Amino acid sequence: MVTHPPRWLFILFPAIAMLLGWGLRGYIGGGPYGAMMPGCFVALSLALLLGYPMKTAAIAALFGAVGVGYGGTMTYGQTLGFLRADDTVYWGLLGCLVKGSAWGLLGGVVLGIGLSRNHYRRKTLALAFLVSVVAFYVGVLLINGPRLLYFSDPINKPRDESWAGILFAAVALLVFLRTQGSKQALLIPLRFGLWGALGGGIGFAGGAVWMVVGPKLPIPPKIIGWWKVMEFFFGFSFGAALGHCAYLNRSELHLAGQTGDSPKASWGPCLGYVAYVIALFGGYTVLSQFDSGNTFSRFALQVAFGYILFGTVTMVIGLHSLQGAWHGAITMAFFHTVLDYTRDLKDVKNFGFTAPGMVQLLLILISCALVGYLVQRAYQGANPVANLFLLAIWACYLSSCARSFIHYEMLFPSEGQGRIAHLLSEKPSIVFVHGTFTLSALICSWIAWTRFRTSDSNRAALSS
Repeated sequence: MVTHPPRWLFILFPAIAMLLGWGLRGYIGGGPYGAMMPGCFVALSLALLLGYPMKTAAIAALFGAVGVGYGGTMTYGQTLGFLRADDTVYWGLLGCLVKGSAWGLLGGVVLGIGLSRNHYRRKTLALAFLVSVVAFYVGVLLINGPRLLYFSDPINKPRDESWAGILFAAVALLVFLRTQGSKQALLIPLRFGLWGALGGGIGFAGGAVWMVVGPKLPIPPKIIGWWKVMEFFFGFSFGAALGHCAYLNRSELHLAGQTGDSPKASWGPCLGYVAYVIALFGGYTVLSQFDSGNTFSRFALQVAFGYILFGTVTMVIGLHSLQGAWHGAITMAFFHTVLDYTRDLKDVKNFGFTAPGMVQLLLILISCALVGYLVQRAYQGANPVANLFLLAIWACYLSSCARSFIHYEMLFPSEGQGRIAHLLSEKPSIVFVHGTFTLSALICSWIAWTRFRTSDSNRAALSS
């Protein structure tokens, strides 16, 4: 009989892992690709808690990264802007509740599928995700497009929302899987979706409350940064809810992780995925220049190069290739952090010059090649799941350090001013932000190292 870790660890470990991932996402890698970080972190923490071997943990990590990334397609900057005025604050909170719940629902469903992969064939899952892509755009066209329920500013630079598309995609995914399998097979994805919706809704709306209350507290806003508090709270609540769901279903999930059709080690699909990613980012860069601005061309670009289709391709590749799964979960999430950093180099003098495009490209290639190599080494060695979890966390953490400390103003401060003094005068909240990053990364590393780093990589999680 397998002895699982206690309930508190099932809740606290994923909560801190996702807190870290969400904080990093808002700092070094926005959008849906940046949101892959918290999804990867929380999925790997659950795989460790449930005692998943390397091959099934690969699918859990991939589906967690992609699933949580889906919600990153939603815009919410203007929704949070409503919190600044008394007459719109409740509308802003409602918008955060709706968007956070939709985010958590779809992310939870996809993660739940990844954790219970053995219930469905690969072909069934591929069709299910394609159906969710169609449902996403149906929701956008029916509700978000005509702004039937709109949580952004309709006058000042209105944004295209997609929360209804996320909601439609989650429902369509569940309905399609129900038609292709038993009611019992759907229970895990459904439960994770509902707990994810609860944690995401409470986390986003509750985090937004901090943005309302925080500035009224006798704490200088530049010291804390209440937006970051919102992100940390969102991640913690979301991760805690997913962890609690895993605890409630721990016996069934552990069994699911030991059985089923795992992806085979195959370089063909993985290399095809690399070509797809290059074509995706390169093609969008080229074709977006010819965008005429009309509704049809914008929609065509969104469909062809949008994250919702990218996520489907990524998961299908991962189902057929072990390398594709691990690199899609970790290397791809890291890639976007470096991409965001190099974009900053266009506007900020680095080492005394504005980095040209070739320098930016080389930085991306070298750093991602290094992380990709380490991913390859880690999943082939001893204790692969714990080591890959540590690699994912510290690679993204170091990327955040590069953004904070490797820039011209930090390396070459003004005459008569020390580096630390300059940094604190320009960004006083960096102590709170990086302090939280560092503490969270250390706690997660300590838990992974002391409880789950054993000589037997397939051993169940250690008891308390």
